[in-house]
Amino acid sequence: MKVRGLIQSSETQELTAEADDAQTARELVEAQVPEGSELIQVHNAMPRGGRVIATAVVRPTAVTEIEADGPDYATARDALRAAVPDGHRLLSIVIDD
Repeated sequence: MKVRGLIQSSETQELTAEADDAQTARELVEAQVPEGSELIQVHNAMPRGGRVIATAVVRPTAVTEIEADGPDYATARDALRAAVPDGHRLLSIVIDD
C-alpha cells in the first residue's frame, strides 16, 4: 500500500515593529512578512512611554509532498511519519490507490 502526505516547515520567524498605536504597529509588522510566509500570531505590548510594540510570528506557507509504502496502511503510515524531516510537520495522509 502506498500513502502520500503533505509536509510544511514548522520553523517560525519573529518580527517586531513599534508605533504610536496598535493598528499602525500591526500594519508595520504585516509589511515585513516575507513572500511565501503567513502571519500566525501578533502580540501588542505597551511598555512605559506610550509606544506600542507589536511582536509577530510568521512561518513559511509552502508544502511539499512525500510518499511511503508498506504491506498495510499502518506500516505505510508509520514509514511516512518517519520520512518527515526535522523542522517539518505532517499535514495530511492520503492513500494512493
